[in-house]
Amino acid sequence: MATQAPAYIGELNPFPQPLTALQLIDRSRQGLMGTEAGRIAGLLGVTDKEMAGLLNQSVATFHRQAKVGRLDASTSEKLLILGRLAGYGATVFQDRGKFNRWLRRPLRLLGDRSPLDLLDSPTGVQLIEDILGRIEYGVFS
Repeated sequence: MATQAPAYIGELNPFPQPLTALQLIDRSRQGLMGTEAGRIAGLLGVTDKEMAGLLNQSVATFHRQAKVGRLDASTSEKLLILGRLAGYGATVFQDRGKFNRWLRRPLRLLGDRSPLDLLDSPTGVQLIEDILGRIEYGVFS
């Protein structure tokens, strides 16, 4: 059964307060500022090209959207989910750099793909959150 990554408060968490599912939807519909894409890319330690791939966009579209006032709901939701994952991962590893390195490491559990390779889909994000939960609680499988 899939679990949802808990939202953590603290210096490693990119959001000052945890968002409920309904708050995430409302915030997505309002649209995040374009600069949030670059901020979340920084939290994940990814390049603009990699972030564009995670958002299923071209690099040109990513750069254009980063300059607009507000992002569309779909892009905003993806960014909020990736930001939540970045906070959770940094908390689990107790260090953002360690988490970002782990994101790039191929894992046997993922068919020798890296967690970063799967973050472009909601199912992939959920899978990585589940693995982080196992790490957090010391469940090895």
